[in-house]
Amino acid sequence: MAATVAPAASKATATLADVDAREENWSHYLGPNFDLRPGSKRFHATSVAELWQAEVKTGMCSVTVVDGLLYTMGNNGTKDKEQEARDRVYCLDAETGEEEWVFDYACSLDPRLHPGGPSATPTVHEGKVYTCSKFGHIYCLDAKTGRKLWEASAEHYKPRKPWWGFAASPTVMGEVVVYNIGDRGMALNKDTGQIVWQSEKSVVAYATPKPLPADMFHRPAVALLTNEAFLVLDPMSGQSVATYTKPWKEKSNCNGVTPYIHEGHVYLVHSAHGMSRLSIDGNRLTEDWLATEGKYPNEWFAFNTHVIQGDHIFYLTKGKKSGTGLRCVNAETGKQVSLDEKYAFGNLLAVGNTLIMLSEEGELIWGELNNTTFEEAYRKKILKGLCWAKPVILGKRLYARDAEGTVVCLRLL
Repeated sequence: MAATVAPAASKATATLADVDAREENWSHYLGPNFDLRPGSKRFHATSVAELWQAEVKTGMCSVTVVDGLLYTMGNNGTKDKEQEARDRVYCLDAETGEEEWVFDYACSLDPRLHPGGPSATPTVHEGKVYTCSKFGHIYCLDAKTGRKLWEASAEHYKPRKPWWGFAASPTVMGEVVVYNIGDRGMALNKDTGQIVWQSEKSVVAYATPKPLPADMFHRPAVALLTNEAFLVLDPMSGQSVATYTKPWKEKSNCNGVTPYIHEGHVYLVHSAHGMSRLSIDGNRLTEDWLATEGKYPNEWFAFNTHVIQGDHIFYLTKGKKSGTGLRCVNAETGKQVSLDEKYAFGNLLAVGNTLIMLSEEGELIWGELNNTTFEEAYRKKILKGLCWAKPVILGKRLYARDAEGTVVCLRLL
């Protein structure tokens, strides 16, 4: 595969753009601290210039970038039933977009209200790449060569009811890789792929496992959100570290937001119930509030990403009855405090006081947050396809992709 390089981006410009990026990595979904915040503290850009584009086939996942290499996934499936559909794990040169290696295996495209293809973003850890397909094909590959180190399968955990495919990215903690697969997750030895612990039953689960701060329970702990429960587990044993027993009478079909932490509290997003804040008392979690006012919850609200700035939570929403818009919820009370309906559904990043959006229509937008208000400063269409994948910022570069398989690298000017 040959990458398409934008004419305006000279080799000198591309190298200069990557100087800062080499000092940091985006090795797993949601970034260095699982909070959608790059290492940069301030955002100085006033425009962008395209450095390169590359094609990586159909997929809903995002990208990871480590040591100058970009990793993502796609599927070559078409409507031609005689062509075997295959997932592909891509490694590209992050500076030029040139293909370094591709690893592939047989897997269905499975489009359902979206183009289809892999949904889980590759995780890179200590020279290894960990992947998971929509149907539970699990691989560990050499990050430099793409050579298969081990493989495993979670296909038997596929739920029988309506389901969008495994979408949670692998999370490495200590000696294990944790997957949100089954009713209580699954962990494999990161070096051998052997099962360390696993679930008994199948449930629908999409949210990526979240490592919790060390001081929260004074021991390693990982948070798992499924469509039926919220769990806090020991990553090495799978045993419960804390309990949250509130019953959910109505089951969701798309709990996809990774639980997040703010000021010692846990925030959950449940598509059938709304947003809630949990407090910790020893090894018990209790609900402080459940935000159900206004036009949410709804199904679209529950799978995009949120950004916390100060005491406010920002997110983009879309629903059949609620419409679209940028919304803001007070993190202390759960009260909705603002709404701007002119913004389309999509994903968010934050750098300092700057909020960066990538709309599902492929528009890159940024501006300044001031308490509960957003002042737009820049807007440009950067992709043509459906953009549900999270963008990534490293140094002076922004990486993004659409579901149809176009990856773009932009210089922040």
